[in-house]
Amino acid sequence: RRDLHAHPEPGWTEFRTAAKVAKTLAELGYTVKTGADTIRQDAMMGVPSAEKLAKEQQRAIAEGADPDWVKKMDGGRTGVLGVMKFSEDGPVVAVRFDMDSNDVTETGEASHRANKEGFSSCHAGAMHACGHDGHTTVGLALARLLASLKDQLCGTIKLCFQPAEEGVRGAHAMVESGIVDDVDYMLGAHFGFKMRKTGTVACNVTGFLATSKYDACFQGVPAHAGAAPEQGKNALLASACAALNLHAISRHSAGASRINVGRLDAGSGRNVIGDKALLCLETRGATSEINAFMETEAQRIIKAAAMMYDVKVDIEKVGGAAGGSNSPELAAFLEEEAK
Repeated sequence: RRDLHAHPEPGWTEFRTAAKVAKTLAELGYTVKTGADTIRQDAMMGVPSAEKLAKEQQRAIAEGADPDWVKKMDGGRTGVLGVMKFSEDGPVVAVRFDMDSNDVTETGEASHRANKEGFSSCHAGAMHACGHDGHTTVGLALARLLASLKDQLCGTIKLCFQPAEEGVRGAHAMVESGIVDDVDYMLGAHFGFKMRKTGTVACNVTGFLATSKYDACFQGVPAHAGAAPEQGKNALLASACAALNLHAISRHSAGASRINVGRLDAGSGRNVIGDKALLCLETRGATSEINAFMETEAQRIIKAAAMMYDVKVDIEKVGGAAGGSNSPELAAFLEEEAK
């Protein structure tokens, strides 16, 4: 876990982590799939450029990743599946773990435990701030445990190691590859970040909001703000107009709805009409239908703002997932077994 914490990798660039997972699963006797066998390329969202991915592959190899496994993950297809079929027939159970890090710079404070004990992030701008280093480690521990018990178990286990959970990107591309089509029971887990009491178990998490993530790129025309302002087309103002009006979308009477513009980068200089802007936003809804309403309204407002300022806009969906809740019966069973 500390090794993974020291080498965090953002979504679709988890080449080192995924290669270590694949190699370990293979050594434990699992049938291992990765690359195109676990990720459907046209279902990937928010993927870095080809140049960025190639650079990250070389970085991972330099940090000790097995080159053969890394090569299989070309294009950022870093999902890993380990399958073990036991001696007797039974259900197909899948367990899912995520691997990616956050776009966060780890603190340099001397009191920070990772700094004191020598396992802080070696990558500026990347950190395991959401526990996925632990999730991956738990997944490999489970893989080792199940392999040791394989003669006592029935059915099939599928261990899914998922990339790009942050930004809600990786699960969709893995599901679309077909690797969980035959699964009877699907389990996922996350460390309880609000849980303080040792031995506490929380299995029945309900009411996950549906969500969608978008990047809107506005393109205008630059001009000197003093000499020829009329010749410019202001993408900065268009994006600012969109940001304000996105937050004015009506809330929905059927359930919770959310909108947030989390980032806005615009302009190029104090005396230049702002010719470019990037607006990053997300929508959420208590149901997929409510989220769809928020999505439709958000796109309408962004396009209207671009039209108002006579600039171009390109809207890209970079993440998203449907709403959902756990199965109450399965959650109750798991909680009792865990206790």
